[in-house]
Amino acid sequence: MVARGVDRLSELPDDLLRRVLHYAPLREAASTTALSRRWRAPLWRCSGALNLETGKLRTCYDNPRFFTQRDCFVAAAEAALDAADVPVRRLTLRLDSDLHQRMGDIDNWYRDRAHDKVVSRYTGLVDVALSHGAARRGVEELRIVANPKSDYLYTRDHTGLFTVTLDSLQLETIRVLDLTHCKGLLGTHLALPRLSSLRLSHCSQHLRSLQQAIDAAPALAAIRLETVLIDATDKEAKHGTTRHLRCPAATLLVLDSCKWEEESQSCNRFVYNYETTVPVQAVEIHAPRLRRFRYKGQLRSFSFSAQPPELEQVDLDFSGRGNNGNSKDPERDLATFWRFARSFTSTKELRLRVNHLEDIAVLSEARRAELLPAFRRLEHLEVQGVDSTKGKAAAMAILNMLRCCPMLAALRINLTAEKKADSSNKKGVPDTRTPQKEIQIAALAQCHLFQCLQSSLVRVALQFQLEKSNCLGVKLIKFFAENSIVLEEMYIDGGDENLCKHMNPKTEKWNSKRRKSGATSFVVLPLER
Repeated sequence: MVARGVDRLSELPDDLLRRVLHYAPLREAASTTALSRRWRAPLWRCSGALNLETGKLRTCYDNPRFFTQRDCFVAAAEAALDAADVPVRRLTLRLDSDLHQRMGDIDNWYRDRAHDKVVSRYTGLVDVALSHGAARRGVEELRIVANPKSDYLYTRDHTGLFTVTLDSLQLETIRVLDLTHCKGLLGTHLALPRLSSLRLSHCSQHLRSLQQAIDAAPALAAIRLETVLIDATDKEAKHGTTRHLRCPAATLLVLDSCKWEEESQSCNRFVYNYETTVPVQAVEIHAPRLRRFRYKGQLRSFSFSAQPPELEQVDLDFSGRGNNGNSKDPERDLATFWRFARSFTSTKELRLRVNHLEDIAVLSEARRAELLPAFRRLEHLEVQGVDSTKGKAAAMAILNMLRCCPMLAALRINLTAEKKADSSNKKGVPDTRTPQKEIQIAALAQCHLFQCLQSSLVRVALQFQLEKSNCLGVKLIKFFAENSIVLEEMYIDGGDENLCKHMNPKTEKWNSKRRKSGATSFVVLPLER
C-alpha cells in the first residue's frame, strides 16, 4: 500500500479503517498501533467489534499448560472488553484445541470423561466473554467457532465442545447468532425479539430446543443448518411418525447435509430394550413466507404443510454418497423424489442435482399422470446429473421436467461423465422400470405435449462431454433446434472449443427451416463455465 513514498492505507478515512478492523482478529487489530504515527490512536477500540482467538489449547486431561493458556485468554478478553470505547456490537469467539486430534488416541472408557472436562473448561471461557458489561450492553452479532480448522466428524456423543444456553445471555439486542462445532442451543424461557439470522454448522441440536428458539424469534428470516446432527427424539410421539419444523417468519431456509435421527428401543438375544438411533422417516415443514430454499443430502420424505406462495428459488442436491443408485426399491425412491418436488410447484427458479438422471425418469404414462406435478410459475431450470451410457432413460428424465414446466423460459442441462466407481457400484439391483426398447428416440417424439417449447423457452444451455457423435448432448442440440419454436439463444459446451464453429452451417439450415414454419431464428454461442 506504499507507492513512491505515499502511505495510501493511512490516507483512508477513519470510518473505513474502523470497518476494516471490524473483521480483524484482536491481536492483529491491536498491533496496528505500531504501524505509524497515523495509527497510534487505537482505532480498533472504537470499531464496535472484537474477534477473540484462544490459539490451540492442549486438552490432555489436567495438563497445566491448558490452564495457563486459558488464563491468558481470559485476561486478554477482559482487557480488550475493558478498553472498548464504544459498545461491542459484533463479538466473535474462536476457540481452538487439539480435542479432535486426541479423541482418536483416548480409549473409549475414558473418552466421555475427557470430553466432559474439555466442555467445562471451554464453557468458562465463553461465560467470561459474554458476561462482561461491554458485551452485555448491546451485542448484535454473536459468533462462536470451536476448532475452526477441524474437519473432524463428530459422533452423536461428541458433537461439540459446549452448549450455548440462551437463558443466561442478554438477548434483546442480538440480530445474528452463528455457532460452529458446538452442541447447539438450549433454552426454555426465551425472548429473541431482534434475531433475524440463525446459523448452525457442524453442530448437534435437539429438534425441540431448536423449535423453541425459532418460536422465540418473531423476526427470524434466515435459518441455515449446515452439517447438523438433528435429534428428533420425541418421547410423547410414536416412533416413525412425521416430525415437524415450524419457521413462520423464515424467508430463507437451508438444510445442508443434515442428519435427522431419533432414538429407538431395540433388543437382541443378549441385551433387551437398549437404545439405538434410526433415521427420521418423514419431516413436514411449515414456512408460509419462504422465498428461498436449499436442500443437500439424502433423499427423504420431506414436505411442506402448505405451498409457500412467494417462493422464488429452490436448490435441491441429491448427488451425495447416500443417493448412489443402489436402492433396493427404485420405485419407492422415484415416488419420494417427485412428491418432494411437488412441494415447490410455486417457485420461479429451480436447480436440481442428482447422481443419475435415469433415477428420476418416469417411464410409463400412468405413472407420469400420478407423479408429475405442474410448475406453473417456473421460469428458470437447471438440471445436472450423469447420463449413463448403459441406460436410455436420461432423455426421458429431461422430458419429464419439460412436461412439468409450461412457462419455462431458460433451461440449463449439465450432463456429467459417469465415474468408474459409480458404474461398478451400480449393479446387483435390476431396474424393472426401464423397458427394452429405445427410450430416447420414442421420448423425443412427444414434444407436442410440451407447452414451453411452443411459447416460452427462449434460452437453452447444454454442457456435456462430446465422446460420440450420437451422444445425448448432440441429440438434445438437434431436439431443441427442431422443436423449440421461440428459441433465440443456444449455449453449448461439449468439451471442444471449436464445436460452435463446426455447428454454424448446420445452424443456418435449421434456421432456414424454422423461418419457413414461422419459428424464430436462434444463435449458437459458447457456454462459459
